[in-house]
Amino acid sequence: MLRIDETSGTLVAPAAAGLEREAAPEREALLSLVTGSWDAFAGELGIGDVTLVAREPVPYVDLLGLDRVQRRPVVVLVTGDSVEWQLGRALGAAAEVASWDAAQLAAIDQALTGVAPGQSPALVLVAAGYDPRALATIAWLSTSHQLPIAAYTLAIVRFGGERLLSLRREPAEVDRDAAAEIQALLQETIGR
Repeated sequence: MLRIDETSGTLVAPAAAGLEREAAPEREALLSLVTGSWDAFAGELGIGDVTLVAREPVPYVDLLGLDRVQRRPVVVLVTGDSVEWQLGRALGAAAEVASWDAAQLAAIDQALTGVAPGQSPALVLVAAGYDPRALATIAWLSTSHQLPIAAYTLAIVRFGGERLLSLRREPAEVDRDAAAEIQALLQETIGR
């Protein structure tokens, strides 16, 4: 992670003492942040073709989107916690949405008119962390059963007066990712 020094017009390593890891916001606050800035959030996840159509349309479905290209519903679950039941909740939410007929889909939002009833929605999970078994199950469902499912780990870091939200696709694709770099910087600070 490099900081842009606006004064000198250069990139510099941020001072470790300047980075502070923070707890993720509570679920309601996180949902408000995400829904209030959906386009930026979706772009950060790489799902810019997904339009947000409803917040909490039914219990256990945090956000419901529509992939405009695939014409497929997208269930997004967001939590600032690391909980072992998150995958079960996600699969239950997807099963609920897949059970809707055309009238139920249209009742949520007219944008869902024309979506094939019974179609399995894509799943997007965003959480502060995941149980390793959940990640293994996500990989298995995705690769062996072609279920469109993606998991992202979020981290909140404070740098000076700014709070930064970092999202990393799971499983981490590189050995030393941004979250690991932040953790290393924090360890250096603690070790001093």
